[in-house]
Amino acid sequence: MTFRLLFFSLLATAMGQSVVMTTLPPLGREAGLSEFNVAFLMSSSALMYALGNAFWSRVGKRKGYRRILITGLSGYTLGTLVFATVWFASFQGWLAGSALFIALLVARTGQATIMSATPPSVVGLAIAVSAEDERVKAISKVSSAHSLGQILGPTFAGLLVSIHLLAPLYAITLMTFTAVILIWRYLPREQSVPQTSNQTATAATGTHSIQPFVPLLIAMNASVFFAIAMMQQSLAFFLIDHHGLTTTEAAQGVGLAMMISAVCALTIQVTVVQRTSMHPGNLIKFAFPLLAVGYLIIYLHQQQVQLYLAMVFLGSGLGISYPAIAALATSSCKPQNQATVTGLITASPAMGYIIGPPFAALLYGIGHRMPFIAAAVLLAFVATIALVHLRSKPNPLDAR
Repeated sequence: MTFRLLFFSLLATAMGQSVVMTTLPPLGREAGLSEFNVAFLMSSSALMYALGNAFWSRVGKRKGYRRILITGLSGYTLGTLVFATVWFASFQGWLAGSALFIALLVARTGQATIMSATPPSVVGLAIAVSAEDERVKAISKVSSAHSLGQILGPTFAGLLVSIHLLAPLYAITLMTFTAVILIWRYLPREQSVPQTSNQTATAATGTHSIQPFVPLLIAMNASVFFAIAMMQQSLAFFLIDHHGLTTTEAAQGVGLAMMISAVCALTIQVTVVQRTSMHPGNLIKFAFPLLAVGYLIIYLHQQQVQLYLAMVFLGSGLGISYPAIAALATSSCKPQNQATVTGLITASPAMGYIIGPPFAALLYGIGHRMPFIAAAVLLAFVATIALVHLRSKPNPLDAR
C-alpha cells in the first residue's frame, strides 16, 4: 500500500510538471512573452525548487516524511491553481507586460518552494521501507511514476489544449488534490526501516560517511536535467519557428515527443532496471551514451518522425540514469547522512533547470538548433567521465 500511495503522489506531480513544461512555451508565445521571459520563469522556479529540496529533506528527516509529503502536495495544488489563474488574467487583458511577468514569477516561485517537499519525501519513504540490497529497485518503482507522469501528462495536455491552453493546468489540480486526500487518509504514520547486516555494521563502526564520488554522481544527474531543460525550453519554439506549427500544434507536438520519451523510460525501468542485478555504476555507463545519441538526432533531424526517434534514446537513457545514480549515491553513505544525500539527489534535477533554460534561450538566439548540439556534446563528455571514473566494483558498503 505504501509504495502505491507514493507512486500515485509522484505520478500526480510528474503529470503536473510535464503539463507545465509542455504548455509554458506556447503560453508565453500566446501572451507575448519572449523566450528569455519563459526561460527566466523556468530557471527561477528551479532555483527555489533546488533550495527547497535540500531544506525539506532535512525537515522530513526530523518531522516525518508523511507530514512533509502532504505539505508538498498541498502546495502544488494551490500553486498550480494560482499560476493558471494569472495566465487567465493575461488572456482576459487584465495583466500584460511587466505586471504579467512579475505575477507569473511570484506565483511560480512560490509554488516551487512548497512543492519541492514532494520528491525528497517520496524518495525518503521509499528508502525507509526497503532493505539496502533492494534500494535500486525501490527507487526505480517510485521513480517510474515520474516516467508514467511524463507519458500521461503530455497526452493529457494535448487533449485539453484543444479546449483551451489553460485547461490542462486547471484539471491537474484535481489530481494533486486527490493525492493529498489519499496520503492523509491511508499512508501509515510510522514507517519501519529494514536494515541489512551491512547497514548495522556501518552504523556501529561509524568509519565512513560519504564516498568521494557522490558529488560526481550529483553533478552527473544535474547534467542530465540541464540537457532536458534546454530541450524543453527550445523544442516548442523550434516547432513553431522551424516547422511552422501554431502554438496549439506545438504544444501537442511537444506533448507527443515527451510521451514517447516517457514510455521508453517507463518500459526500461520495469523490464530492465527493476529486474537486473547489474551494479548501478554499470547501468550509468549505458545511460549516458543513449542520452548523447538522442540529442544528436534532435540536432540533425529534418522531419518530425526523426524527432520522435530521438525521444526513444532519450527516454531509455533517462529511465536508467536517475534510479541508478540515486541508488549508488544513497548506498554510499551512512544512514545518518542519507537525508543530505537524498536531498541533493532530488534537488539535482532542479539544479539543471536553473541554468538550462536561460542558456538554451541564449543559444537559440544564435541558432535554432544550437541548444540540441550543446546537450549532445555535454552528455558525451559526461559519458566519458562515467566510463573512466565509475569502475566496476562491488557495492561500496561491502568494502567497509
